[in-house]
Amino acid sequence: MFVVFHTGNPHYDKRFFKTPAGAKRSQTCGNRNAGSSVYLMLEQTQFEKQYPVGMKVVKNLMTGKEVEIAEDTPWCCNPASESYWSM
Repeated sequence: MFVVFHTGNPHYDKRFFKTPAGAKRSQTCGNRNAGSSVYLMLEQTQFEKQYPVGMKVVKNLMTGKEVEIAEDTPWCCNPASESYWSM
């Protein structure tokens, strides 16, 4: 797997591709549309080493205990949100 990501915010604006050719095309088009070289392509394991996801502590809405989750967890999957518990 290959990842094309925006250098300003690598964990929120990333796309995955099975082939390096597809990733390279996406990187080229993204940079052309942006007007500068802001998109990069890396192999997925290399991306995960270079840009690790940070962790944050949130308070579980139901139990009140603190829970550690990834920073890029969507709000609907966050135990501190009401939408998590209403599904």
